[in-house]
Amino acid sequence: MKRRWQMGFLAFALVISALWLPASLTARAASSGLDGHESSGPQTISASVDANSTSTDASPTGSGVAPNPVHAPGNPAGSGTDANSSEGTNAPNAPAQDRVVRVLVIGSSVARGWKDPKGGGYLHRTFSALSALTPITYDVIDKAEPGKGVLSIRDTYVKWLETYQPQIVCIAWGGLDDLYQHTPFRVYDEQVRWQIQEALDHRAIVMLVTTPVSKASYTTYRAAQQALMESEIQVADSFHNPNVYVFNLFDQMKAYLQAHHESIQPLMHDSWHPNARGHALAAELLVKDILAKFPVTAPVFKAGPSTSSGHTEGGSAS
Repeated sequence: MKRRWQMGFLAFALVISALWLPASLTARAASSGLDGHESSGPQTISASVDANSTSTDASPTGSGVAPNPVHAPGNPAGSGTDANSSEGTNAPNAPAQDRVVRVLVIGSSVARGWKDPKGGGYLHRTFSALSALTPITYDVIDKAEPGKGVLSIRDTYVKWLETYQPQIVCIAWGGLDDLYQHTPFRVYDEQVRWQIQEALDHRAIVMLVTTPVSKASYTTYRAAQQALMESEIQVADSFHNPNVYVFNLFDQMKAYLQAHHESIQPLMHDSWHPNARGHALAAELLVKDILAKFPVTAPVFKAGPSTSSGHTEGGSAS
């Protein structure tokens, strides 16, 4: 009886052992494979997120618009062609060091971004968008001042050029202040010509941007503002200089509203100033125009003799 019990126990133990050992090995192998996959998966995802956060948050600080990442959408951080590498900075037509381009903005209240407290105005929106869409970070120094016309910067403009040494000067007068102050067209044109020439003399690219439209563009100053914008375009074109670019936002915005059968009223805060929606539309049109004809990936001054049609020191105040 005792022998039978011992033999039964031994047989039971052999069966259990035969069942447990393969299952244990299979489970261990499976566990090893899953652990290897799971241990690498979350770490890879986490590392990827951290890398993206680093490349996005490590952009340099600016003095105007908050700079965006300097990496182009097709060239993320760590892809082997870093924007700060020697290959990037020594390439033909390479922009300023670290691929940061300083922009000096001159103009009045609309250029300053009045009535667009969150967006900063159409120009700030534009350069922020360009910073996000291109490998370049546009650092804006905004010297536009509400209520001022072209004569207001005669004593400070050259100092700004010497102090900030911008790679781009964005001339964006609205015209309404000068029309209200009865600035003669001849004086207005002389000042714009002088401002362009001084920028060129300081080896800065010039972006002449006509103003977004306003209610006054269709009412009180309908003919006068149109004529003033066309006149300053002619001044810029008369330089025949590859460093001078004209962006006729004024006529483009009018054409957009007409083509879409839209009224100016929903885009206006008051008679002279766009609201946030108006600034946003102006920026959208301007960004499209700039991307079409401006060397946004390598905005550098083209060396060579600059030509003008009558350079005067400070223009004429008469």
